[in-house]
Amino acid sequence: MPLPLEEQVALILKGNPGEKPKFWEAVLRKLVTLLPRADRDALACISGQFAVAARDPSWREVIGKSGLLSFLLDTVPVYYDGVFQGSHPLNKQALRVIANACVDNDENRKVVVASGKLTNMLKMFLSEDHLLPFAVITMLNVCVDYSSAQLQVSNAALSKVLIDLIPGERLRACEAHLTQIMTVLELLTNHESEFKICYPRTPAALLTLAINKEDRLSSPLDREIFLSICTSALSYLVNRGLQVFFIQNKHFRLLQEAFLQSYIRFETAGEDVEEETKEQLQQVQHGFVTLFADITDVEGFGDVYGIDSEEVGTLVGWLELEKFPQLQNAACLALGNLGRSDESTKKLLPRVGEGMVKILGRSVPGKVRQGERPSLQLTHAALGFAKNLAIPAANKPVLGEMLLKSGTLAGLWEGFGNSQPSMMFAAVSLGRLLLVGCRENLRLVCKPVSIASDEKDENGLASAESSSQGETATYRTNLDLLYRSATGSPNEDPTKLEAARAVVSAVCRVLSQDPGVLGSSGELEEFYKTHSDIIAGSFTTMLTQAKWPSVRSDAITVLALMASQHPEGSNMALKVVEDTAAEEGVLKAIVKAATGDDEMVGKFLGTGDNRVEEIEEEKQGKNDEKKETKEVTELVQGLGLEPQQADAQAQKQPKRMVKVDRENALVLMAMLLGMFKDQMSPARRRLVEAVLERGGELVVKDREGTSQV
Repeated sequence: MPLPLEEQVALILKGNPGEKPKFWEAVLRKLVTLLPRADRDALACISGQFAVAARDPSWREVIGKSGLLSFLLDTVPVYYDGVFQGSHPLNKQALRVIANACVDNDENRKVVVASGKLTNMLKMFLSEDHLLPFAVITMLNVCVDYSSAQLQVSNAALSKVLIDLIPGERLRACEAHLTQIMTVLELLTNHESEFKICYPRTPAALLTLAINKEDRLSSPLDREIFLSICTSALSYLVNRGLQVFFIQNKHFRLLQEAFLQSYIRFETAGEDVEEETKEQLQQVQHGFVTLFADITDVEGFGDVYGIDSEEVGTLVGWLELEKFPQLQNAACLALGNLGRSDESTKKLLPRVGEGMVKILGRSVPGKVRQGERPSLQLTHAALGFAKNLAIPAANKPVLGEMLLKSGTLAGLWEGFGNSQPSMMFAAVSLGRLLLVGCRENLRLVCKPVSIASDEKDENGLASAESSSQGETATYRTNLDLLYRSATGSPNEDPTKLEAARAVVSAVCRVLSQDPGVLGSSGELEEFYKTHSDIIAGSFTTMLTQAKWPSVRSDAITVLALMASQHPEGSNMALKVVEDTAAEEGVLKAIVKAATGDDEMVGKFLGTGDNRVEEIEEEKQGKNDEKKETKEVTELVQGLGLEPQQADAQAQKQPKRMVKVDRENALVLMAMLLGMFKDQMSPARRRLVEAVLERGGELVVKDREGTSQV
């Protein structure tokens, strides 16, 4: 008499399929043909046996290939007379087999997905409290690392089923399995379609659960569950549409509360916590910071949360929390997004200035002990926030007092140097913004550094030890420091260009228009004398770069203004044009702007001492009309040329900018020829005359609308 099936299974499971998988696969395949004869109670017992066996990886493969897994998928859920029998033990035991068989086994996951039974089965089982834990674990094991299962579960809107558990009475039934539920939800967000299928309120529901203010759980959340809930919420909030819904329904406070709790409830400092847990907490906190930057950038955020709102007040308060640097970081990024209009930044500055400046002050190398300095990430965020605040004209003098007069920015320029290129660029860019159109700040950076006489070198330069570079740097003013710190490495072109723009576009432009800003003409002359090297270097950087035409145009405009406004500026403009270190590059840029000719400089200056005579003889041989310097100058003057300052609209029109650059370059050349012709070599004077002649003809054509260049 044959043994009962349960006993046959017990004997089979004593085997080792790892040694003879094909044999045991055949044995199980034969067993599967007998299972339809067994009643459901027997099947429940047999399934329980195989559920235990499936914990062994060698049995998982055999269970899948033998057809046993497919048989069970066809057997559950259990129905009698068309009515679902949720309490029948076969449901639970079959779920256990499916869950265990799919652990790290893509072949079995493929069988489950291909059956088409997974999602309907899960919906049924998730509705029963006693089956819910097994359904959740089954869903997780099938979905982990298996995209097609995730997509199938998502398309069946099972995330809605899971989210519906949270606000209702069934929360206690799934409380022990919240971590697994959150992992499933996070996996579903790997698919863009999930964001359209899920409830828009999903992130808010999750964050409400994480905060647990209503104490609806049987015990307070531990760190692991809290982090899993937050991770899931953050994974949904990467979607812009859900961000918009989140903001429009005023859920931002939930985000702030959850982020704050990650510090005050679950901070790991000083605790004996596993390194993996610490890393997970830091990862979640970093995710919050990124989200604060993204979500406050949502269009209309400022309309929902005004500058005077409680939520913005919370962000302002975070700036002062040195103990929680990621909160400070999030505050800088979020408030920086809010401060994108003159009106908002003017309102913000009185409230945030002190906190922001404290962060930057502690970022200066050498100011505080290494472990107490803000992270580079926080420093960069604070610099970005300060740059937004520095845009309105009304804010510039206030920030100048805070950052320039205090020496904070100077300390950052000197401290970062070449060691932190991205930090240096942000700090230099902030300095440039503070100088643009602000005479008070210009005076601060151009004021000679107060250093005791015994700390100056033989040239009168102040010396200071650079903590980041380990060498002695010398500078006369903070403008000098800004330039020298930013241009120490030729590889850092963006920073070098930004420093050059600070010198040229912010300082030299104002000095050309208002020479009295530094005091007497003698003080202006002294400034140009002591800063001639950095001024010439700045113009060279701007004129010889090819990436930004508008920057090159700005340099030509400022040179034209300097040459035409007062003697001190004219002398400085001549030094720039005749700077031997970059003479050819600078001249080529100016000459090309005036004439469109790339080769004119080489024709006059690039082929040796006799080239001028050769040109003169050549011109005489062709009976060309000779023009004296006076005649050429009068030709240009007859055109009524004056320095042109292009507005933002003109800068968007390349053809218009060509004409502006041409006229400015001609004004520069004409002024230099008129004032310094006796100081010019014959070759250079002839070059300038030729440029004026050719450029003047092009201006006439421009005005007639027939320019061919």
